[in-house]
Amino acid sequence: MRYTCSMTELTPPTRQEVRRTDRYTGGYLLFVCVRCTLQYVVLPFVLPFVGVNNQIGVSLSLAIDVLALGLIVYNAHRLWRTSWRYRYLAMSVVMVGILLVFMCNDLRTLAGL
Repeated sequence: MRYTCSMTELTPPTRQEVRRTDRYTGGYLLFVCVRCTLQYVVLPFVLPFVGVNNQIGVSLSLAIDVLALGLIVYNAHRLWRTSWRYRYLAMSVVMVGILLVFMCNDLRTLAGL
């Protein structure tokens, strides 16, 4: 949605904007599914089973978390001018908090603490 001149009234999104937003949301949900599968199934269970060092798995997990944070910021920027911004921001604050906890644990693991 775009702002009109009065800044208090939002114009409805065009059909093209709705399709583009649906594509972004679908892509982001797919990324979340792949990220969760990697972080909670493949990295902690499959990699040690095949003999890969735990440090590699933790490093990959940290890289995935950084990418996820970047996507959250990108989506917040894309949705800022829509009526969904506060709902997305509320969800983003929770998700960023969770990701920061995971990142801190990964960094402590890498540092050997």
